[in-house]
Amino acid sequence: MATDTLLKEAKKAVTTKTAVMKKEPIYFSTGHTLLDLVVGGGDGAGFGMGYLSGSVIRCHGGSGASKSFQATELVAANYYKYGSRLKWRYCDPELGNTLDTESLYGINVIPEPTKNERPVITAEDWDYDLHLFLDSLHPENGDVGIYVLDSLDALSSVDTESRKADRRNAYAKDKEFKDGTYGMGQAKFLSQEFFRGLTRELEEKNAILYIVSQERDNVNAGMYAQKWTVAGGKAVGFYESVRCRAIVRQKEEVSGRAVSVVIQMIAEKVRHPRPFRNCFVTIHFTYGMDSLGDELDFLYGLRSGDTGKLLKKAESIVWDDSVPMNREAMIQYIADNGLRDELKKRVIAEWDRIEKSIEVKRPSKYGN
Repeated sequence: MATDTLLKEAKKAVTTKTAVMKKEPIYFSTGHTLLDLVVGGGDGAGFGMGYLSGSVIRCHGGSGASKSFQATELVAANYYKYGSRLKWRYCDPELGNTLDTESLYGINVIPEPTKNERPVITAEDWDYDLHLFLDSLHPENGDVGIYVLDSLDALSSVDTESRKADRRNAYAKDKEFKDGTYGMGQAKFLSQEFFRGLTRELEEKNAILYIVSQERDNVNAGMYAQKWTVAGGKAVGFYESVRCRAIVRQKEEVSGRAVSVVIQMIAEKVRHPRPFRNCFVTIHFTYGMDSLGDELDFLYGLRSGDTGKLLKKAESIVWDDSVPMNREAMIQYIADNGLRDELKKRVIAEWDRIEKSIEVKRPSKYGN
């Protein structure tokens, strides 16, 4: 009898795993067509647009790279894509994101903590909070989920917190405090416990984990070493499915005041076979991501590929048989004439055309 029960359970597990493997892939839009292509690979190539469910994603960059802007836009874009099916948790341990998301997107992406909500201070708190969120998702009812941590740098660890009193007491007695951990408590927990099996859980729950990381100076870097570092040790880098670096290329001003920033997004790690792609993402501080404008820039080659600076040709561009107009007039023309979907279609087609033009075309190595 015990053998029969074990056999039935094994068959059920195989059936469940097969169903998960065969289910339709779910993609979460970044809110930006070009960035969707960079991180997803593109529908035309048989991949997808945006972040695939089951992914652990990290966006890292220096100060001012609008990483939190991208995180909130991710939630907003998928709220309007999936409606009530989307559940999200925006975990902001230091309460540092002050964006007015209601004005920007029409929804409150970062609600105030509830009365009995457990604060997230340590990596262990984060583990509890994340799994509490995952447990609340019911994919059988159509739920999809996004969990944002903004940011990883804000987290401590249980052993670090427990040593604070000992360290302060030692300093009060003018003694040196040596614990021998070298600040590795968080990295050890992430490596040995937090990430193990997490991608499987995310996949089962039709969810993604999006981590914001701040780049810091690598003060011990040698001449040829990387000049910046991020929190979390090697664990995050090993388990993450997608890693993007955000670099500020241009700050745009009107009347001497900054109104937007142009970010270059570089995919350092992806799940699809089109790695290391990049795109420019313009973020207006009172609007959010300007996907339409960036699509025009890509389609017409309006920005320098090295600096992101707007080129002179942006002063005169033509859509089919239209009269020549500048970039801002063209943006309005697209909106006024219901050409938004057509623009997106052309951008994706041009992206795929470039991809096909650089494919290695050789006879098969194995005879087919």
